[in-house]
Amino acid sequence: MTKIQTLDGFVDAPLSTIEGLVEALRHNEKQQESLRGLHAEFTRQIVRKAGGVQQAAKILGIDPKTVRAHERASGVVMVVYRGRHTTKIDGDGRVYGETGHGEDSNDQLEADRKWFKISPAHQMTLLAVVYISDGTVVRVREVQNGCPWEWDEDREKAALPLGAPLTAEELAERYPTLPFTLGAAHPMVRGKIREYISL
Repeated sequence: MTKIQTLDGFVDAPLSTIEGLVEALRHNEKQQESLRGLHAEFTRQIVRKAGGVQQAAKILGIDPKTVRAHERASGVVMVVYRGRHTTKIDGDGRVYGETGHGEDSNDQLEADRKWFKISPAHQMTLLAVVYISDGTVVRVREVQNGCPWEWDEDREKAALPLGAPLTAEELAERYPTLPFTLGAAHPMVRGKIREYISL
């Protein structure tokens, strides 16, 4: 039996088996995720106490964009894929998908924020939603921090408290590690309607 080094010590796992290596890998992944969360929380507290990102950047001696990236290092964005045939109407007459009424309209906001089945883990870390329509990034909305989520009658699906669409400049400033830009091509994967991407 060979002891494998992890962040908090050693785990007993035979290096000669794939199962042992997978066990050690999963163990370290959980620890790294926990550390990313702590790092992000410490950065957020520094930003609050310093009075903003610019001030925190000076204190830490790093670029403001890096401070933003560190703040969001433990978060995820949800990517929603839509095609030209996904616009539908629910039982209440609400259009969902791309409404054609303009991204600043209440109709499009309602279509964008309802209804999503989101795991408890992602509920804690969801920062924004990226909308891709017919293979093009059309919109990104932030989940409003501190605002309550609405739930359907069964409490299975949520209506998210989303803000106005971010501009290209806001997106670059707030989410510098996000691998999407507005208007960029991002082909849909057949059969995939949503995915989560870690920041």
